[in-house]
Amino acid sequence: MTGPAQPRWALVHGFGTSRGVWRRVLEGLPAGALTPELPGFGDNAAAGRPGQTTADMAESLARTLRAAGEGPYRLAGHSMGGKVVLLLAARHPDLVAELLLVAPSPPSPEPMSDEDRAGLRAAHGDRAALEEQYRTIAYSPLLPEDFEALVRDGLRADAGAWAAWTDVGSLEDVRGDLGGLRAPVTVLYSEDDTSITPDTIRGQVLGALPQARAVATRGSGHFIPLERPQDVLALLAPQEVQS
Repeated sequence: MTGPAQPRWALVHGFGTSRGVWRRVLEGLPAGALTPELPGFGDNAAAGRPGQTTADMAESLARTLRAAGEGPYRLAGHSMGGKVVLLLAARHPDLVAELLLVAPSPPSPEPMSDEDRAGLRAAHGDRAALEEQYRTIAYSPLLPEDFEALVRDGLRADAGAWAAWTDVGSLEDVRGDLGGLRAPVTVLYSEDDTSITPDTIRGQVLGALPQARAVATRGSGHFIPLERPQDVLALLAPQEVQS
């Protein structure tokens, strides 16, 4: 006899990407998942606007999830999406049963040099710059189709939303909002990630979430859902996914 069905997973992409960043995970997820896109990115690029905040994205996502009418959700967020789902869970605890943060941007300002921030800002719409960026933050070469999809997503992202994350969202400190967080949290990160480094995870993510379960992997850069989908699947559906 089986127990009650688990809440459905919703998988949220990170900066400059789209639902496509989860493609390798979805291939191995028997029950499937909802894959909403944040304003300014993917098929939702037209909804982006200059100056949009982490809260703006979290509220947009909350409306999307409520409209789907299947909550509460188990929410996974990659990179920027990790910060967004964390804030959503704190502000709308009724919507969230569980959180999986994958290589998440920290709830405090993301450490980045002025030079790197300027380079990220300037990469919008520049194929060569995007290709160099994605090669740098992946641990080893991605599959060609996955790499090209990332570049295409970067090229179609809204310019205002791109600059807003670089200059606003990534610098926000939302730790003061986390008092409403009730859902259990797991943080999956790579010891080989040069974008959101292990030191950032341990100091700024786990430091702000002392109750969280930490799971470290190796052999992946920042794109864990594409580089090590099996590690994500082991946390999304440990009883269903075959090794």
